[in-house]
Amino acid sequence: MTSDANPDAFLALLTQGLISEAQHDAARAHPEAAALPPLPGPAHALAWMRVRGLVTEDEQNAALDRIADDAPHADDAADTAIDADDLVELAQQGITHEAIEALFNDGLIDAETRDMALVETPVAGTVAAAPVATLAWLATEGPLERERFDALRAQVAAEPAFAMAAERARIVAEAQALIEADEQAVKAWQASAQRSRRIGAWKFIVAVAVIGGGLGWYAFAPASVPACDAASTRKTLDSLMRRVAMDVRMRHLDPNGGAVIETPSVGSMREVGYRKPERVRGCVAVMTRGDSRESMAYTIGPTEPKSDEMVVRGADIAIVEARFGHLDADGRPLYNAEPIGREAMEKAFREGAAPLTAAPSMRTRPRNDSGLVRKDPNRSREIAEIEPTGPCRKLDDGAGHACPLVIEYNDNLLGALTGGDTSLPVTGEFTFVEDNGSWRVSDDFPKTFVRRVLEARLSSMGVTDAALPQ
Repeated sequence: MTSDANPDAFLALLTQGLISEAQHDAARAHPEAAALPPLPGPAHALAWMRVRGLVTEDEQNAALDRIADDAPHADDAADTAIDADDLVELAQQGITHEAIEALFNDGLIDAETRDMALVETPVAGTVAAAPVATLAWLATEGPLERERFDALRAQVAAEPAFAMAAERARIVAEAQALIEADEQAVKAWQASAQRSRRIGAWKFIVAVAVIGGGLGWYAFAPASVPACDAASTRKTLDSLMRRVAMDVRMRHLDPNGGAVIETPSVGSMREVGYRKPERVRGCVAVMTRGDSRESMAYTIGPTEPKSDEMVVRGADIAIVEARFGHLDADGRPLYNAEPIGREAMEKAFREGAAPLTAAPSMRTRPRNDSGLVRKDPNRSREIAEIEPTGPCRKLDDGAGHACPLVIEYNDNLLGALTGGDTSLPVTGEFTFVEDNGSWRVSDDFPKTFVRRVLEARLSSMGVTDAALPQ
């Protein structure tokens, strides 16, 4: 039966103004509502509604914006929304009540730890329950003290073989691997931050803006698609570099601080490939900033398919190498995700990744656009680009096809750390299965995608030897 506290939790959301009466009624009528455990508070109720699609993040934020600052429940509503965001983030990692109960049933946490963890975790997730990630979270951010986790590791390592021994050992070992990877990432980030202070904040921001895929775009109108190293291309890139430098001056530096702002220069420009049907060139170059030299990529092509006006767009190097480095003699891509097809593959991938890539609330996202450097709107999505890097292969069991891909992923977590846009090239093999005449990602996609993003995130921070669980 539904706990008597649960109707009060949903009613509190209505009273605070975070949900409408229709949403309140839909939550109470949901098939799972009667079986919900006692909810610790309205934030858990709101997170559950988010996970079950009864309320979207945009609807939550819009409701919060409508609440006047002097409203009786304004502070409570803000606290509830923030706590719900945190719970949804855990839900997207499989850190849920189900995972907590699994750890308790396996004897890896005691009743006291379980009860405290249930208050801090969502009742349901957007992905399958993940006991490994949950145990790692408990030891790093949750109520399980690190000393107790270390004692658990020693206990599991020393215990004799029994029915659950191997599973217990696996969970603890993989949780330890996640903890070590997290510690390495923190150390790498600290080193990166120290380096950024040494080379100057403006250089760090330029690197994020240009190398990280945030390069603005600039239109011009030649007679045909210019070469990567044409005079018109160089002139356009030089203009972009001046705009980037000015953008950094306006956003990040004290105008009275006396800092010298160098404008980056671009050289060693070369073509990776030319896609004739789309009339787009893929190019790479070297950006020089003082003593620092960094690789960058860009494309040149029409602003619209039939337009004669050309545009230079910043691009991710891995995407450019994949998209323009594997073309046939007619300038067409060699790899098209067959037998799935590019369009069906991209649709299935985006649908599978959507629950895993919910952007953080706009209330906490830095507002750092000065307007000087325009951003390509096509690359503002969390998953900006998807490109096959080889032929798909049929699985041995015939259940699907595995396709090697590179994904340009706009990482909100690293973006929050850097205060700007951070684009990551996520590479890996992803499996697609046919389902009633259409294609979807396989059931192991959430685990594979999250792992590949974590690997790319660690690599971007200089961590290349982290032991991640399989």
